Amino acid sequence: MLNFYSSPEINFRKGNEIKIAGDQIRDPVPIGNGDIRVLPLAFESFGVRSMATFVETDDIKIVIDPGSALGPRFHLSPHEREYIALARSRRTILEAARRAEILTVSHYHFDHYVPNFEDWVWLWSSPEIAEDLYRGKTILAKDINSNINASQRKRGYMFQKLNSRTAREIKIADGRSFTFGQTILQFSKPVAHGSPGTELGYLLMLTIRTPRCCLIHASDVQGPIDDETLRMILMEKPDAAIVGGPPIYLAGYKIDESSLTAARNNMVRLVERVPLTVVDHHLLRSLEYRDYLEPVFREAEKRKHRLLTASELVGLEPQLLEARRKELHEREPVAKDWYNRLKKGELKEELIKK
Repeated sequence: MLNFYSSPEINFRKGNEIKIAGDQIRDPVPIGNGDIRVLPLAFESFGVRSMATFVETDDIKIVIDPGSALGPRFHLSPHEREYIALARSRRTILEAARRAEILTVSHYHFDHYVPNFEDWVWLWSSPEIAEDLYRGKTILAKDINSNINASQRKRGYMFQKLNSRTAREIKIADGRSFTFGQTILQFSKPVAHGSPGTELGYLLMLTIRTPRCCLIHASDVQGPIDDETLRMILMEKPDAAIVGGPPIYLAGYKIDESSLTAARNNMVRLVERVPLTVVDHHLLRSLEYRDYLEPVFREAEKRKHRLLTASELVGLEPQLLEARRKELHEREPVAKDWYNRLKKGELKEELIKK
């Protein structure tokens, strides 16, 4: 079984354990009857943009969406603390991937996979990191030829071209099922990245099922906003659902109030039926996420179900670093020269040790 700690320095131990010097051990969390065990690796509640998740059953170990990134906000560069979190997330994802046989990619946004080019400013990526991540793995990924927008088609093409050299194999996953012993990985047909018809394209949800347990990972469904996406989630009758919430920080700009209302109403319906719901990602780019979720929390409490962020699933308080970027820069200013060194890759070793 994997063991994760929250500080970034990794030492190796025998067996499947991973030791990261510092804080308490974080074991994968049993879902339902315990046949499926889950460990969030990187999410907004850990300080980065991501929904990277480690899942294990008695048959298979998987890393879902093994990417993480930072993003523009408040016309300010990410703070040093965000880069520490990003470097930490990359090490954690890489170490989890070394223990996994399968990697899955729901869509080709950079916070959901690691590209093969060097970028220390937003992605903490390089050809060497990508090769380390994908080498020898079976990758189950979104089809690049259908239900995909132009930018993701180009990224997906490069992803498959460059990683087919090192991965064990890359398989199209859209609407397909893969069986490993008594564990079934069922990928959905492509669903909307938020509202139906969005320019952001489509993604794949993943249902992991054993004879007595079911987990669904629904990355950027944003609630979901779409009623059809909710219907598909509930049809699986999951013991737990990990879903991306809506981007309330973009209200009135890139998302309208009717979509935010639809997302919240659908989350109420979700927690009514699902014993454990983890909601994170876009929603936790705002400090007001709990206020927005108030009706959802009430419904979960009424049903004696649990509604948590990814960090709370493993007993940690959310660290909303992007949402606090203004505050962090005011309290702890970062010198311009520091960013110049960062861009050149001169801070790689320094940040990974913090």
